[in-house]
Amino acid sequence: MKFRCEHRFSNISLSEFERLYFSEEFNVALCKAVNLQRTLISRDEANGRLRRVVKVAPDREIPAPAARILGSNKIEYTETIEYSLGSGRVNWSTVSSVMTDKVDSRGTVTFSSIGGQVLRAVEGDVTVRIPLVGGTVEKFIIADIEKSYERAAEFTRGWIVSHPA
Repeated sequence: MKFRCEHRFSNISLSEFERLYFSEEFNVALCKAVNLQRTLISRDEANGRLRRVVKVAPDREIPAPAARILGSNKIEYTETIEYSLGSGRVNWSTVSSVMTDKVDSRGTVTFSSIGGQVLRAVEGDVTVRIPLVGGTVEKFIIADIEKSYERAAEFTRGWIVSHPA
């Protein structure tokens, strides 16, 4: 199931937003603000490319019906991002801690400058291969992703104001 989220940010240039988006200080504060436990596994930057792997554990339980299907009341995942510096396009993928062979999510994050603002667009595809209920679980996961990105956008706007470049 495909999804797309867009958010605009003022008072920051595209290059400043790129630095902010990949800043560890910012990401640690952001995850705390949106109730995600985050562990940096690796961060490699060489030859104009960045590859970062983090383990993420949302600090919330999933609804009981989905928990019964997945066999867990929480879903943790490992996120891998790959980025060519200055390209404005991040490729991301996640590996779930449960039913690893049945859950696939991947997509892109793009940054662009539009009318003096930075537009961040997140596109992805979440696939849950569980007969009869996969679509329901996909909808739950996407709703959670969209809520998290909305809260992240609010936090980011506040950060930009309180941490001018």
